[in-house]
Amino acid sequence: MGQKSFKNIIAMKGIYYKIPIDFAKIMDERDTEKVSIEQSISQHIFIIVTTPLGRCKFDDSFGAEIFEVDFDLPKSDNSVKEFIARTVTESIVKHEQRLLLEDIEVAVKNTDIGKADRKRVKKKVMVSVKGLVKETDRPFFFQKSFFIGPLSY
Repeated sequence: MGQKSFKNIIAMKGIYYKIPIDFAKIMDERDTEKVSIEQSISQHIFIIVTTPLGRCKFDDSFGAEIFEVDFDLPKSDNSVKEFIARTVTESIVKHEQRLLLEDIEVAVKNTDIGKADRKRVKKKVMVSVKGLVKETDRPFFFQKSFFIGPLSY
C-alpha cells in the first residue's frame, strides 16, 4: 500500500458510506455516496438484526437469534417479543459502539400477506431502537419491520 493510499484511509475516519458500498469507486478514488453517522448506525443495526447469529465469518457473536423464532412459531407473541428484544439488545450493545442504547421496543402481530386466492398469515415484527449518538450527543431513532416464519423484509 503506497503512502497516498494510507493517507486516504486515515482521512476516511468519520466518513460513512451508503450500503451497498461501491468498492470500485473507492479503490479508484472516485466519490461514492456518503451518509450521516445516524444513517450509518441505522444501516449497521439493520445488518445486525437481519444477520443470523453465527453467520459472520469473522465474529460468531455478530447478528441476532431472530431466525431461531422461524422454527418455533407456536410461541406466544409476548415470548417472541421478549426473545427478539433480548437478542437485539445484546447484539447492538456489543456491536454498535457509536450508540448509547436507551430502549428497544418490539411489536409482533399476525398479518395476512399475498393475494386473495393465495393468502397466508405471517408474523410481522416491528423493531424500534432509541438511543443517543455518542459522537454528536443527539437523539437516535431506528424503526424497521420484517416478517418471520421464514424471515423476509
